Amino acid sequence: MSLFVGILLACAAGLAGTLLCPDDKAGRSRLPLLAALLAGGLSWQAPARAGEILRGPAQVIDGGTLRLGARQVSLFGIAAPEADATCADAQDRPYPCGRDAARALAGRIGGASVACEPRGDANTALCRVGEADLGAWMVAQGLALPDRDVAPDYAPAADRAWGRRLGLWSGVFQDPAERRGRRAAASLRADG
Repeated sequence: MSLFVGILLACAAGLAGTLLCPDDKAGRSRLPLLAALLAGGLSWQAPARAGEILRGPAQVIDGGTLRLGARQVSLFGIAAPEADATCADAQDRPYPCGRDAARALAGRIGGASVACEPRGDANTALCRVGEADLGAWMVAQGLALPDRDVAPDYAPAADRAWGRRLGLWSGVFQDPAERRGRRAAASLRADG
């Protein structure tokens, strides 16, 4: 590893020397070019490789989506209401179930660091706070539905949440996966 780091440092030093030396023909410095290259290099993040765990503080986008740094990931195996989703309670009164799910997830995470291991595609991940699986927690609270084909281990927790009438199960809601599918289809029709 130290040989690789040494080679990288030597290349960086050579590039910096080339860029910092004034251009004799035009009599101007290449410092702005170096600053632009450094800024671009520092802001660039390589996509996660298969099996690479993303770690750090997370921002909750909705009940099934987090942002870790520049990356947005969907929680593996669940479908949660989007942030703007509205459901109805047992008395048929509307309530903002999407915001409630996002708020609950943010509360569960608190200020803790989140670790997300990509599953399937690079945008879907099994995310944990400590040892707690956030997707499983959302399903157990009745705030998300499991994808029983992808995450069959979440099904018993969903059945218990349904039996106790927790979260979404306390009233009437539209399946978040169906809602997302309808929005995608409408978007395709509008674009095409």
